[in-house]
Amino acid sequence: MRESQMKKIIAAAVATAFVAPAFAADVNITGDQEFAYTDANGATSTAIDGDFNVKASTETANGIAVSADINISDEGGDDGGNSLTLSSDFGKLDLGDTSSAADSVDDRTDYALVTGVATTAGDAAIGWTLPSLVPSLSIYVSHGTDSDEDGEAHTGVALEYGAGPVEVAYAENNNDDGSKITYVGGTASFGGAAVSVERMDDDATDTEEAAMGVSYGMGDMTIYIANEETQVANATTADVTAFGLQYGLGGGVTAFIESSSDSKDASADTTAAGVTFAF
Repeated sequence: MRESQMKKIIAAAVATAFVAPAFAADVNITGDQEFAYTDANGATSTAIDGDFNVKASTETANGIAVSADINISDEGGDDGGNSLTLSSDFGKLDLGDTSSAADSVDDRTDYALVTGVATTAGDAAIGWTLPSLVPSLSIYVSHGTDSDEDGEAHTGVALEYGAGPVEVAYAENNNDDGSKITYVGGTASFGGAAVSVERMDDDATDTEEAAMGVSYGMGDMTIYIANEETQVANATTADVTAFGLQYGLGGGVTAFIESSSDSKDASADTTAAGVTFAF
C-alpha cells in the first residue's frame, strides 16, 4: 500500500472518530432575541438582547438519558444555565450551573420581560429531582460550592405540592456559614387567571421579600400586575408595583409593554415596550 493511501486512510479514520459522536446524539438549537425601548424616569434607551441554546441528548447502554445544555449570549459569552443532566429511575441529576432549592420554586410573580419584580435566590452546582414518592409531590435537593457563580456554598431542599388548581412550595438553602434562605410560595389557577404569593427571607443579609401577583390570559393576550416589598433590618427599602401586557403575534413573536414604579424611590420608575422572538 502506498504511503499516500495510508495517510488518507488514517486521516479518514481520525475524522470519523470525531464525527461519530455527533451522529450518536440528537442535537437541537433554540433561542430568542429581544428588543426593548425603555424610559427610566425620563432617560430613554434601547437594548437588544439575545441568546441561543444548544442541547444534545443521548442514552447510555443501561438506559440513562443524558443531555448537555450550552447557553450562549449574543455577546459571545456564557449566558449561564450550562449543565449536564442525567435522568433515570433515580430521578434527574443536573450538574453544572443549575438552580438552588429556593431558586427552583421561586419567581412566581416574575411576569415581566424587562421591568418587574422577582425574588432573589442564588444558583447551585448540583441539583437532584428525586423520583416521585408521593403523587403530586416534587422534591428537589441542591448543593452549592464556594466557587459557584451567582451562588454560595449550601445544601438545600425544596418541596412542591399540587392539589387541583392550587400549588404550594417550601424551600430552604442552608449555607455553610450557618445562615440560610427560607422560601414559601403558592399559586392558584382558575381558568385563564392565576394568583401567586411568595416570601423569601435571607438571614445572612437580614432581607425579607414579599410579593403578590395576578395574571390573566385571554387568547393571545396576557395581562398582569404584581407588587413586591423588600425590607432590610425591618425597614422597607423598596415597594415596587409592576404591570404589563404581552400579546402573541404567532410564530414565536410576542409584543409587550410594561411599567414599574417604586413608592420608595421615584427615580426607579421605568416603562418599556418591545418585541421578542423565540425560536
